[in-house]
Amino acid sequence: MEARDTARGLVVRIKGADFFVASESGEIRCSLRGWFRVSGTPEEVLPVVGDIVSFRSGGSGDTHGPRGLISGIEPRKSILARTDPSQKNGSRVLGANMDQAILVFAAREPEPNFRLIDRMLVAAACGPMDAVICMNKMDLAERREEFDEALVPYRGMGYRVVCTSAKTREGVEELAAAMTGKLSILVGPSGTGKTSLVSCVQPGLELAVTMVSASTGKGRHTTTHFELHRLASGGYLGDTPGVREFGIRGVSRERLGGLFRDFVPFLGGCRFMTCTHDHEPGCAVKEAVEKGLVTRERYESYLRILETVRDERSLGNPARRGASRRRTRASRRER
Repeated sequence: MEARDTARGLVVRIKGADFFVASESGEIRCSLRGWFRVSGTPEEVLPVVGDIVSFRSGGSGDTHGPRGLISGIEPRKSILARTDPSQKNGSRVLGANMDQAILVFAAREPEPNFRLIDRMLVAAACGPMDAVICMNKMDLAERREEFDEALVPYRGMGYRVVCTSAKTREGVEELAAAMTGKLSILVGPSGTGKTSLVSCVQPGLELAVTMVSASTGKGRHTTTHFELHRLASGGYLGDTPGVREFGIRGVSRERLGGLFRDFVPFLGGCRFMTCTHDHEPGCAVKEAVEKGLVTRERYESYLRILETVRDERSLGNPARRGASRRRTRASRRER
């Protein structure tokens, strides 16, 4: 097949070995040609939803429509990834080339987990991509003022915060406006109403909706795979399966503090350039916490993430890894 038949498109969903690619000429079901290596890590050898790929049409195809062959993947401008619980040292790329991650949590059923919000904000910053905090199910909120107060620090850090209700349609227009013309990925725990919000933003999408388990108070998975949906207002929106944990991938202990927006004004004031804002003396971030310039909740959230971040300088050196763990345990005892 000649080079002039090569086209570019966006991977909008993946089912088994089939990659569905949207292009100017429509959507085409593609397979892979050869072996791909998107980056240096073994878990990123295949295209993911959001990738821009080059492909060639394979002719008339079969009873399911025309087929194509993916021959290349363009460099990614961003990724949203988390560590893979099923792999000790692996990670999973949820989506590529997203403009923003919309973090959807519920006012109730299930209760909001602000430490999980902080983890997802770090993952978005690593992307790098913008992040929008969406607090859904506000119709169930019994103490609205408490939620407003809890969200004040995030607004103060410059994050866009949208309070919504798929039932009353509160905030739906504001959320839809934030998605217009962008590639957005919705991420959050199961049962927070992500799928219902998608249906509100884009009426007519036939997406399955489920309820929160009465016995556990936690959501059950509704979405089983990540798929991008074209928005009538422009752009694409993707709903992801719910998560209950979100491990941080691709960041060192020394870099983590710089991904906390409220820490940034104080980072230049630490005694040590490699300060992790944990056990070191003369830490400007810890001083800011004592003065109330950084909330203690955010600092505690940072410390919990820091405990799970591997020291990149220690990889491959068991002695250093052991020393790093001992320092962390000692600092915990001191607090």
